Amino acid sequence: MSTPLHAATYVGDLGNGLIRRWSTAADQPKIAACMGGVFRDRADEAPNRRAMDVARVLMQGDFPFMGPDDFAVVIDANQPEQPVVAYTCLWRLRWNYAGIPFSVGQPEMVATNAEYRNRGLVRALFEMIHARSAAEGHLVQAITGIPYFYRQFGYEFVLDLDGNLTVPLTAAPLQPDDTAEAYTLRLATLDDVPQVMALYALPSSQSLVWHEAPAAFWRHFIASWDDPFVQQHGPLGTILSMRLHMILDGSGNPVGYVALAAKRWDEKLEVGALQLAADVNWQAAMPSLLRAFCRHARQLPPIESNDKAFEAIKFNFGRSHPLYAVLGDGVAKRYEPPYAWYLRVADAPAFLRHIAPVLEARLARSLLTGYTGELKIDFYNGGLRLQFDQGTLAAVEPWRAPAYGDEADAGCPPLVFLQLLFGYRSLAELRAFFPDVWAKPEAALFIDALFPKRPSTVHPLSNV
Repeated sequence: MSTPLHAATYVGDLGNGLIRRWSTAADQPKIAACMGGVFRDRADEAPNRRAMDVARVLMQGDFPFMGPDDFAVVIDANQPEQPVVAYTCLWRLRWNYAGIPFSVGQPEMVATNAEYRNRGLVRALFEMIHARSAAEGHLVQAITGIPYFYRQFGYEFVLDLDGNLTVPLTAAPLQPDDTAEAYTLRLATLDDVPQVMALYALPSSQSLVWHEAPAAFWRHFIASWDDPFVQQHGPLGTILSMRLHMILDGSGNPVGYVALAAKRWDEKLEVGALQLAADVNWQAAMPSLLRAFCRHARQLPPIESNDKAFEAIKFNFGRSHPLYAVLGDGVAKRYEPPYAWYLRVADAPAFLRHIAPVLEARLARSLLTGYTGELKIDFYNGGLRLQFDQGTLAAVEPWRAPAYGDEADAGCPPLVFLQLLFGYRSLAELRAFFPDVWAKPEAALFIDALFPKRPSTVHPLSNV
């Protein structure tokens, strides 16, 4: 009996001396060497030491989303040192859809040495990642990555990713003479984790899909800076990018948090997150906070190649944020719209059954409340059939259009359907973009009720 792809003991022969398998802690130096060689601008450059530090962070055993045995690697057994020449890893996340939690597997750190590319190694590694993710019950896989590439493996751009607003340092107003700052900053400690979690959750109801952040993530975010390696090498010698700060009111009470860059890559200070308590006036707090951010930026160490003076603050807060509104139109600013998460849903019926309460609630609030009937969607290489009985989702099953007749109620390419499922685009928008998206009038009303367009802000949770 062959060993399954997801098993820790799996070893696969890819030919020409290339072997794929799962990692152990002993592989950390080889994975680091591969990372350092891949993430550089020229072949004659020294290995990227900050990229190499990723292996240390992910594999030392305390990273919240994976362990040292969660890298899928390809080694070249023909070489005496048997180096790692391609790799990726699996993170385990917990998201929710309108309040219903679901498990997500995230492939991360995908790379191949330049001389081994175009041999299908990433595809071979993704087979392993997808097998392990499925074996662990993940309904969705998600990745943040380069344009187009992951479409080859069944992924589609589905949710907003990042997006930012950049303002000049002159946006920070001068402090009035002889007045104390209304709000100040201090580094977060482990004791702050419960309050940080509560603050992080405040905007969750405004997002259809939300990335739940466990206590283990916040503890790692804070405590990783106390690691002896980081203490020895400092911000410039590690991959860690952000430090979490608590926002204090005039009495010294924590009323918010902000994630600020620990080093400067160019002329901008990167701000990764900002949240204030529900009873704090954003407009009143912002002048003090902007000045605090500028003070922080002026003492940041620039990376070796950065010879630019501090000139601007870049807020990586997505498509919308209270700060954007508070800054108003009187401040010169540059907005960059979001990129997108790739999502993969290998078993769409299983995901639809999982979120059935949401679909039923939407139907109950629509013009079709109490609906009894079915919806058949043709995916062209398969399809879906949804059966409702008096507003209850009675069945979801794969369906294929018959050889004769026209039984489908709607049609949609299978990956494009994910944009509809996750509220990224409305049916009308997809019909305008894609000639092969269509729906009969009665089916369009049903689809609009089940899958309305809804915003999502899904934060990538990592400090690497």
